[in-house]
Amino acid sequence: MGRNSGYVDGLMSGATWGVVAILLPGSEQLSGASLLAMSMAVAALCDTAAAFFLLVRSGVSGSLADVARVLASRRALTIGACSVLGGPLFMGGYIAAIILAGPSNALTATATYPVIGAVLARFLLRQRLDRVGWLGVTVAVAGAALIAVDASGSDNSVQALVGVAVALAAAAAVALEGIVATRAMVGLDTNIVMTVQKLLSAIMFGVVLLVLPGGIATVGSVMAIAGLIVPIVCAGMIAAYSYVVWYRSIREVGVARAMALNISYAMWGAVFAWVLHDAPLTLLALAGCAVVTAGAVLTILSGRDESTYAAPTSAGPLPASAAAPEPLST
Repeated sequence: MGRNSGYVDGLMSGATWGVVAILLPGSEQLSGASLLAMSMAVAALCDTAAAFFLLVRSGVSGSLADVARVLASRRALTIGACSVLGGPLFMGGYIAAIILAGPSNALTATATYPVIGAVLARFLLRQRLDRVGWLGVTVAVAGAALIAVDASGSDNSVQALVGVAVALAAAAAVALEGIVATRAMVGLDTNIVMTVQKLLSAIMFGVVLLVLPGGIATVGSVMAIAGLIVPIVCAGMIAAYSYVVWYRSIREVGVARAMALNISYAMWGAVFAWVLHDAPLTLLALAGCAVVTAGAVLTILSGRDESTYAAPTSAGPLPASAAAPEPLST
C-alpha cells in the first residue's frame, strides 16, 4: 500500500508543480515593471507563501523547536547555500523564463534538471554515469533542442529563445542545489530542512528586492492587485505541498522512481496551459516535452536501482525528532 501511495505522491508532485506554473503571472499583467523586478517580486511572494505554509505545518506537527535549532546551528550555512540556489537563482530565473518563453517551454526546459544534476555529480561528487545515463543526457539535449526550435518559431522568437536559455540556467541552479542539499540533509528530517530553506529563501529575496531598483515598488504593485497576489499566494502554497509529497514519494518508492514521476510536470504544465490558458500546443513542443522527459528518466534510472530512500548517517548532534523522521500526513 505504501509503495502504491508513493507512486501517487510522485505524480501529484508533478501535477501540482504544473499547476504552479500556470498560476504565476506573465509580463503582460503588470506593465511598467522590468523583467528582473517582476520575476524577483513574484518569486519572493511565492516563496514567502511557501515558507508560511511549511511553518504552519511545522507548528501543527510540533517541530517548530527543531526548525529553530537548525536555524541556530552551523548547518544553516549549508542550507542557506541551498536557499540561494533554489530561491533567487532558480525560482527567480524560472519565473523570468515563464514570462519570456511561456509556461510550457519553461517547464519542459527545467525538466532537464536531473540530467544536469547527473553531469554535475560526475565532476563534483565523482559519481560516474553508465552508458544508459549518458544516453539519457544525449536524449535530453535533443529534447531541449526541439524546444528551442519550437520557441524560435514563435511570434517573438528572440525573447522565447532567451527564455529557454534562462530556464536551462535555472535548471542548473536547482540541480546544483540538490548536490549541496546532499550534505545539508545528512541525518535531518527533510521536512525541517525544507522549512528552514524556504524561510532563508524568503529573507534572501527581501535583501535582493531592497537593493534591486524598483524591486520594493514592484512588490507593492503586485500585492495591490487581487488578480495577481491571490494566484501567486495560491501558487506558493501549492508549491509547498508539492515539495512535501515529493519528499514523501522519495521515502516510499525511492529517489529514482520518485524523480521519474516528478518530472511529469513538463507534461502536466503543457496540458494545463493548453486547457486553461489556450496556449498553443504544437507538435514540436509536444515532441520536445516527451523527449526531455524520456532522457531524464533514462538518466535517473541508470545504475543502481533504489527501492527506498536512505540518507547518510554520518552527522553531528541532531534534534531528537530528526533522528527518525516520520511520514507527514496531508
